[in-house]
Amino acid sequence: MKKLSVIRKKQKEYIKYIRDKTIKYVNSIPKLELEVILLSGSVARGDYYPGKYGAMIDLTIMSKKESTITLKELFGENEDTNIPYHCIKRDGEWFQIAFNKFLDNLNFQKLEESKKFALLESCILWENKNKYSNELEIINKFASLERHREKQKDSGYIAYLLSDYKKNRWELRNAYLQLHANLNTAIQYGLKCLYYINGKYAPAEDRRLYYSYELEKLPTNYEKLTKELYKQDINSLADYKRREKIFRNEFLSIL
Repeated sequence: MKKLSVIRKKQKEYIKYIRDKTIKYVNSIPKLELEVILLSGSVARGDYYPGKYGAMIDLTIMSKKESTITLKELFGENEDTNIPYHCIKRDGEWFQIAFNKFLDNLNFQKLEESKKFALLESCILWENKNKYSNELEIINKFASLERHREKQKDSGYIAYLLSDYKKNRWELRNAYLQLHANLNTAIQYGLKCLYYINGKYAPAEDRRLYYSYELEKLPTNYEKLTKELYKQDINSLADYKRREKIFRNEFLSIL
């Protein structure tokens, strides 16, 4: 597996080139109706790595709350309607743009977690009079409290999934597949908790495991541990017990 740190090192010069082109483009955008322009996604993270299907640079743009300006007025027609963002190609590079009214703390609280993750990993390319930076201080205070609450809630759900009561129910039915499925769910919630103890929201499930390898606080021998956890004989009670023991003793201990 190509780790994030390896990709960042390999792509460092190319990503600098892409960032410079992005800043050049951002400087050309009319900003009278705007509050902030953020660089989001893989370019902001430093792991932008286009494959044979290409890739797009993520911009998050927030307009003034009273503004009525549209994406079409700012950027012209959407050039790729197959993607759920406004997509344009400028100077040989594709951009996908998320466009919203200015996001204050109250509206941030309403976002789904993966969008909170994406927003807080973004970096500011331009802002109007530090308005977003000031709001971000308030958002980060809320986020710290919310992550603590989510960790407590998710830890409780893990304990419920792995309780003797739940396990006995499925063992009586020889439903070993369900036992493994419940453990897999508990592992997903455990992954979320790893992000929380590292002061982050959890990203979407389709990338949560991959990005977890770069977290600072991790169980000992984390990569080896996850490989053992994800190996499973779905019809075996003995293998379920093996996996649960690893999860309890080697994964949950850090939480």
